[in-house]
Amino acid sequence: MYIVMTIKLINMCIVMYIMKREQLEEFNPWWITKKVDPELALPFKRDIYPEIKKSIGRRFILALVGLRRTGKTTMVYQLISELIKDMINPENILFFSFDDIAFDIDEVIETYKEIHKKEFREEKVYIFMDEIQKCRNWENKIKKYYDLYPKIKFVITGSESLFIRKKTKETLAGRILEYKLYPFNFAEYLRINNIKPEYGTRVKPYFLKYLERGGFPETFSMESEREFREYIRSIVVDKIVYKDMPAIFGIDDPGFLILLMELIAKNPGMYIDYQSLSKQYGKDRRVIKNYLNYLEESFLIRVLINYRRGTTNLRKRKRAYPSDNALIYLYNRKYDDALFGKLVETAIVNAVGSPFFWKNGNEVDIILDEIPIEVKYKGAIKNEDLKGVAEFLKKFKGRKGIVITKNADREVKISRGRIKLIPALKWFMDGASGKGLKHG
Repeated sequence: MYIVMTIKLINMCIVMYIMKREQLEEFNPWWITKKVDPELALPFKRDIYPEIKKSIGRRFILALVGLRRTGKTTMVYQLISELIKDMINPENILFFSFDDIAFDIDEVIETYKEIHKKEFREEKVYIFMDEIQKCRNWENKIKKYYDLYPKIKFVITGSESLFIRKKTKETLAGRILEYKLYPFNFAEYLRINNIKPEYGTRVKPYFLKYLERGGFPETFSMESEREFREYIRSIVVDKIVYKDMPAIFGIDDPGFLILLMELIAKNPGMYIDYQSLSKQYGKDRRVIKNYLNYLEESFLIRVLINYRRGTTNLRKRKRAYPSDNALIYLYNRKYDDALFGKLVETAIVNAVGSPFFWKNGNEVDIILDEIPIEVKYKGAIKNEDLKGVAEFLKKFKGRKGIVITKNADREVKISRGRIKLIPALKWFMDGASGKGLKHG
């Protein structure tokens, strides 16, 4: 009986090894072909790619994090392709995705080691792990290999922030470089459409479509509204809310996350009032706070806090925006001038990336390096539209402010300095052509 059980156990181990080997070989066809399929390593490269490529030669663990469908995995394939072109042995490159396969990190690495008879202390090995946040205790396992084998270069990706928990930050402190990938910016949108970043009428239709549909690259060729909405709903939102978040955060009411997401998408820039939301949905304020944090950590929303120089205790006011205009398009069937203005505001908030707005009687949409930026996307700009920027400059002794408009293009001098009025299209075009976002 003992011998029979032992034989069955051995056979089971052999079968498991064969299955793991087949999975690894399927993920790593370059072990045989000596190249990466061009359909995986697409020719178009994100603006951040050169910076990430430079980091591939550094000792640090390289982490690419961001919203689903923004190009993290494509970038990994591009890096692998360039390594092979740089004469790195394809067998020294391991890729594995944990998105749909419940393997353990140790199992993957040790199986790879056995397949190719690798000695990690003797030769450089590149290990790429996709959607690593789905592996329990991943940070300690990666740390173990990182500390034991200096010749291993890890590149990891995640669709949620990999550093939510304090212990994760502590475990990998000093060992990791994190890069965040967002949906395409307007410069990338023009470049993938082979449009020169020149301010003029030729660019305007692309600008309007970018504002409406956002920056998910796989949607750029979609003409059907139904196809577009179904893609954003099923591939982006539902996969994050119903698949990723329960696995990572242990949430028990994903439907409530959808309600919060829809609320923010229909009211971009809304002020977060926990007490009001608690009454509206019958949920504890702590639950609402946690769920909004989950949406932010999963890159579905961006939360701004009220700017106060040198203090933190007065920043309780918060505003929430969708992380891309595609999410606004998903939940809004009809557009009016007010909503289109919010599309412009949301696109600018996400392009600037500042965590601050300002409200103290009047308000300013964005504070970037103490420069107030207000969005007033409408036909005529009046003096009252400049009040928030002017008050901020007075209070903080600033000299320059910006108001982004629909058409107005001029400079207004005030006692504290000057306010530049810039058409939204021109502002985006200057950013696309490398002139910067703050505008001197």
